[in-house]
Amino acid sequence: MLRHIIEAIIVILLSTTPLLGFAQDNKTKQYEQRVEQYKRGIEAAKAEVKKTQREKKSALKEVNAIEQEMRLRSDYIGEIEEQRDAINNDIIRHSATIDSLNRALEHNRAIYAEAVRVAYRNYQQNNYANYLLASESIAEAARRTAQIEHISDSRKALADTIKSQTEVLDRECESLAKEVSKLDSVSRVVKQERRELEDSRVAAQRAYNQLTKREKAAIDEQRKQQKLHDQAVKELQKMLKGNKVGAGFTRNTRGLNLPVEGGTLTEQGFGGTITGKKGDAVRTIHEGIVQDIQYKKLTNRYTIFLGYNEYLVTYTNLSSVSVKKGDVVKKDQKIGVIGSGIESTDKPYVRIAIYDCETKKPLQVSSFFKKL
Repeated sequence: MLRHIIEAIIVILLSTTPLLGFAQDNKTKQYEQRVEQYKRGIEAAKAEVKKTQREKKSALKEVNAIEQEMRLRSDYIGEIEEQRDAINNDIIRHSATIDSLNRALEHNRAIYAEAVRVAYRNYQQNNYANYLLASESIAEAARRTAQIEHISDSRKALADTIKSQTEVLDRECESLAKEVSKLDSVSRVVKQERRELEDSRVAAQRAYNQLTKREKAAIDEQRKQQKLHDQAVKELQKMLKGNKVGAGFTRNTRGLNLPVEGGTLTEQGFGGTITGKKGDAVRTIHEGIVQDIQYKKLTNRYTIFLGYNEYLVTYTNLSSVSVKKGDVVKKDQKIGVIGSGIESTDKPYVRIAIYDCETKKPLQVSSFFKKL
């Protein structure tokens, strides 16, 4: 009798397992904003295509508008497929969790059933009463009473554990069902977007076929330049990979001094030309690292590529340089000397451009400087 009681205690204590908690992965606001931005961009591009068709603008503009929509849609498909992969990973994780919980639950239920059977046999055979009556003293009786109560509490704790595990299992199954439904929805979106992308390709080809020879040459050159730009951006990203120097430089940085003291900045699209006097020093606008230096033999001029965290600033048309590749430079440190212009009457100048390698886009130069 006593052996059965002790065995039941040991079994219950060894089988009481902690609950496994699993937090659901929530999609970040940043991801949602990116997706919404793509959606707005695609809608704007589609509206532009319809506008060019409605106003009967040139086929060249229509092709440009359609290709812009295609680029945005391709990026959007990439975002959705990334989301689909994340959902797939969630489904795998939920499935593994459910399998683990099922095994733990079956194990605990089997032990609980055995504990209940032991308790029932002891009750039927008056084992508990005999066990207490066999006590040789009041202290021994109290100890045995405490053991019986401990067995009962342990059995109840195991029952509570089984209940909690069942609730967790139900939640995991519910989450898995939602993820599967979400995966179906996302897969349908990808399929639809791919259909629309193919329709856009057909429309772009049709519009391209209507172009004149001159217009085709213009758009082919535009495509060539876009490829070169994309390749250049990849090179910039590779160049700045893992760079942490100049971490204080962000797109919110304001009030910087011009690289040429007393110079004048003229913004030209994405980039600016800073004119000065012959022999003027060119200085870095922020703490950074020299990623590369290029020398053009044809013009006898240098270009310095300075990395500021994930941003790249290029200084072009330097007559000489005073730094080398790999140097860490301080803010306002001299990096070279301004170069002369092409014509003898031109003022010496340095060309500066700022690139955000995360967004793959150049930034407006004038917004960074207090001296214009």
